[in-house]
Amino acid sequence: MYIIFSAKSCARLLISGFMMTFLCGYSVTLLADETDPMGYLSAISDDLAKATDYKLHISGYANAHVMVHNGIPKLINPDKDLSKPLVQLREASLFIDGTLTDNLIFSTELDLSIDLGNQEYSGHSDRGEFLVNYYYLDYDIGGAFDWDADDYGKFSIRGGRILVPFNDYNENKASFEQYLMSQPYTAWQIIPVNNLPVSFHQFGWTDIGVTFNWAHNINTIGIIDLKLSVINGLGVEDGQVLDSNAVQLDAPSASNPTVRTRDGLFANKSHWNEVNDNNGNKALVLKISYKAADMPLDFGVSWYEGKWDEDDEKNLQMYGAHLNYTETDWTLRGEWVQANVEQTAGTNPVTDPGPTLINTSTGDYKMQAWYLESSFVSFRYGINNRRYLRFIARYDEVDTNNKIFFNSFNRSRISLGAEWEFINSVRLRYEWQQHTLRDFEKSPPPFREAGGGEHIYVNMVSIIAYF
Repeated sequence: MYIIFSAKSCARLLISGFMMTFLCGYSVTLLADETDPMGYLSAISDDLAKATDYKLHISGYANAHVMVHNGIPKLINPDKDLSKPLVQLREASLFIDGTLTDNLIFSTELDLSIDLGNQEYSGHSDRGEFLVNYYYLDYDIGGAFDWDADDYGKFSIRGGRILVPFNDYNENKASFEQYLMSQPYTAWQIIPVNNLPVSFHQFGWTDIGVTFNWAHNINTIGIIDLKLSVINGLGVEDGQVLDSNAVQLDAPSASNPTVRTRDGLFANKSHWNEVNDNNGNKALVLKISYKAADMPLDFGVSWYEGKWDEDDEKNLQMYGAHLNYTETDWTLRGEWVQANVEQTAGTNPVTDPGPTLINTSTGDYKMQAWYLESSFVSFRYGINNRRYLRFIARYDEVDTNNKIFFNSFNRSRISLGAEWEFINSVRLRYEWQQHTLRDFEKSPPPFREAGGGEHIYVNMVSIIAYF
C-alpha cells in the first residue's frame, strides 16, 4: 500500500511540476521551431567537418541540474551537507574525433563541471573541474589489410584511455542518450560508471588499456560484436580499493562513531590522469553483444576479472548482462551485474577519526544489482512532430555486501520522471526517487539518531542540450 500511495503522490508531482513548467515555457515553445541554438552549433560543426574534408568532427552536450535529498543521515563534515540543494553544471562535454589516416582515428572527450551552489553544502574544494575523460587511437586492421568484411567481419584495435566495454550503460553514458539523469545502481554502485553528484572526479568508467574488437554482420540474423580488453583494473594509484570508505555520523549519544559505508565500487575506478592502479595486475574484460536484424533489439553479456588488493592476491570477478528494446515512442531497458569479492575475514580498521563501529571484514562476499526501465512518448506536437513529452519509470535493487548485519546500500529504488524536448536537441527533465533501505529494523541506533531514514527521497530538475 505504501508503494501504491507513493506512486500516486509522485504522479501528482510529475503532472503539477510539468504543467507549471509547460505554462512557464509556453512562450518559448511558440517560437521553438524558429529557435534552434543547438542547430546553429551543429551547423558550425558541419562546416568545420567540410573545411577539413571530413577529417575532423566535433560534437557535445551539457547538463545542469538542481537536486534535493531527504532522509540521508547527517555526517560530521563541516564542508558537506547532503540535505541541502545541489546546483551544478553537472557535465559539459566536447567530443573530438579526428581521422589521421584512412584507417586510424583519434578520439577524446573534454569534460567541464562547475559547482553553482553553496560550497558549504556541496563539499567541493574547487568551484569546478576540467579533465580529459578519455583519449585513444582506433586502428581498423581489417581495412588496412583490405580484408573482405562480408566474409571475415570488421576487426579493429583501440588503445589509450578507453571507455571500459562492460554492459551497455558505460559505453552510452552521455545524458542525452538516457531518459533519466540518475544512473542505475548497476552503473553506479557496482560498475563504476559515475561518481556521486557531490563529486566531480570524472564521469564514465575509463582506464588505460587496449581493446580488440571484432564485429560480423550476419545478413538475415543481425550483428555479432565481441570486445576483449586488457586494462589496469580497478583501484586508485595510492590506497585500498574495497571497504575503505568511512564516514563519521553526527550521533552525539553514540560518541559520533565512524562507520565503513560498504558503498560498492563506484569510488574505486582510476582517476582520469592516473596511468596505474594500486597493483601490477592487469584485468581482463570480455563483452559479447548481439543486435537483431529484424527488430530493434540488442542484448549481451560481460565479464571482468582482476586483482583488487595492493598485494596482487585477492580476486574480483564481475558478470553482467544487458537488454535493450528501442521503438520510436517506447523503450524497455535492463541490466544485471554481480561482483564476487575475495577477502580475508577479520578486523579491518579505518583511519578516520572517532570510535569505530561495524568495521569487521566479512570474508568472501558478493555484490549484486539490477534494474528495469521503461519509457513512452505520450504525445508529439509542433512542425513534423519534433516536440514531445516522454514519461519514464525505473525499478532498481542493489546489495553491496550481502553478509553484513546492516548495510545502508542494500536497498531498492523507484524512479519516475518526465522528459520534455521543447526546443530541438534541448530537453527539460524532472525526476523523483524513493529509496527503501532493506532490514532497516537492524540499523544501529547511531544511524537513526543521525537522521538516517528507511526511505530516502530525491527530487531533481535538469536541462540537457546537445549538438
